Amino acid sequence: MCCTLHVHNCQQTVEAHGDRNSFIIAMLPPELMRGIIFFAVGDPDEHHAILQLSQVSRSLRQTVLNMSWLFTEANWDCWPTPLLDLWCQRAGAQLLTVSLSPWTICRLADGEAPELQALLESYSRRWGTLMFETTSDEGCIHFLERLLQCACPLLHTIRGLGDIGYRKTLHLHPDCVPSLQALSLSRIWLAFSTPSTSVTELTCTCTHPTDWSPFLDAVKGCHLIRRLTIKSPGYYEDDPIAFPAATGKAVLLSLTDLEIEELGVCLAPALSRFLGHCDIPKLESLCIRDRLSAPTKGFESLCQNVARR
Repeated sequence: MCCTLHVHNCQQTVEAHGDRNSFIIAMLPPELMRGIIFFAVGDPDEHHAILQLSQVSRSLRQTVLNMSWLFTEANWDCWPTPLLDLWCQRAGAQLLTVSLSPWTICRLADGEAPELQALLESYSRRWGTLMFETTSDEGCIHFLERLLQCACPLLHTIRGLGDIGYRKTLHLHPDCVPSLQALSLSRIWLAFSTPSTSVTELTCTCTHPTDWSPFLDAVKGCHLIRRLTIKSPGYYEDDPIAFPAATGKAVLLSLTDLEIEELGVCLAPALSRFLGHCDIPKLESLCIRDRLSAPTKGFESLCQNVARR
């Protein structure tokens, strides 16, 4: 009698929760449930996994919806604006990561997606990271400049990639991005309207002798950087780099970490000349990742040049 009653009560309890699996999940401590979701999803860009977990049970769905960091990365290239808006609302007070493909930027620049542009601008105050890739179209870079003139008080990271074989200049207004700390641009020249006092990490790519002068201007525009990374993939040209006659020095009083990636025989002399226009009195760390099979005179000269900075 007691055994039958016990089984009957258990069955009623399971039925009240929908099924046995839902009942078991509902009994899990909230901390454990959040841990399971964290390891199952791994990253906010795993949209499919997030949606799948939200459909397992009512309790798991509520836990997913309460984990606002899961909704910080929407698919701005493919999703309709109502879904983008809902996803960003789920992010709550979390900073958003916005990623735009060349195709999306071209559509926006041509005025083909006004609702998407309006939504982007409406969330600019919650941007934390902006990633983009542009084409050779001049209108694309101009659109990005206009977009970055929106109020972006919390934007701390920008990563941009330009088209192969083309260089466009991205003009930034530091007063529009007062919290910008990390700036990484590849195949894009950078120009500040006024010197930035917030950027502490700068990564730029120089693959041609004509890249160095704009790069030096960019460094002068964010002279409070603490970490500078120079990338030079495919730098094989021996042409000398030319700086304007009136070029002054970049005084980098805060720079402590210098990283040079893909150092080759052709790059060493160009880099030495670039560093000749820099004062780095507090350099503590120099990391060189080179393509050289053995030390060369150019490599040794570069090291001596850096040591004198």
